[in-house]
Amino acid sequence: MPTQGTTLNQQRPWPSSRRRRPEVTPDTLALLHRAQHGDRDAFAALYLAYREPVTRYVAVRMRYRDHDAVPDLVQETFTGALADLSSAFADVRGWFIVQAAKACNQHDWSRRRYVSAAYAVRDRAARDTAAPAADRPGRITFVHAMARLTPGQRRAIQLRYLDGYPRDTAARLMGRSTESVRGLERRAIRRMQITLTASAVTA
Repeated sequence: MPTQGTTLNQQRPWPSSRRRRPEVTPDTLALLHRAQHGDRDAFAALYLAYREPVTRYVAVRMRYRDHDAVPDLVQETFTGALADLSSAFADVRGWFIVQAAKACNQHDWSRRRYVSAAYAVRDRAARDTAAPAADRPGRITFVHAMARLTPGQRRAIQLRYLDGYPRDTAARLMGRSTESVRGLERRAIRRMQITLTASAVTA
């Protein structure tokens, strides 16, 4: 029973957040402080210390998809961390994992966005040309197809299919007429359909 003048929490304290938080050595905090003040060698030391746990986290997130993207996402994690050092907190490992989660989420969003645009372009081309549709176009295939376009065509596809603008808004942003943008779209879609179809045949 609690004695007079004490509370249950005083007699049996719950584990504090400090107890649950992973231990961070003074040397690690010193490295973080130096990195926040522009010491690139200190950040390099943090990279070497936390590259392995970050890689493990990213590998688990990507285990069912895009496993080849793991090294790139690890690099994006540390690039993002370097640009966002002011947001770092005392649980340095946890903070790097947060940065890794951001990189993985951005990758997933980008992949869905590009694949959705690839399907839209494929379906539009199939309707317009009665050509066979490419099977399961992916982000990389779509990016390669975009690279074959002229700057104007690429901008039109970017605004219409990736950013989702209506044609009149895309025309205004490009400083062109609506009919001009329509023509750029059509030529771009024909060219992209060739690339998407060829990629499906050779896959």
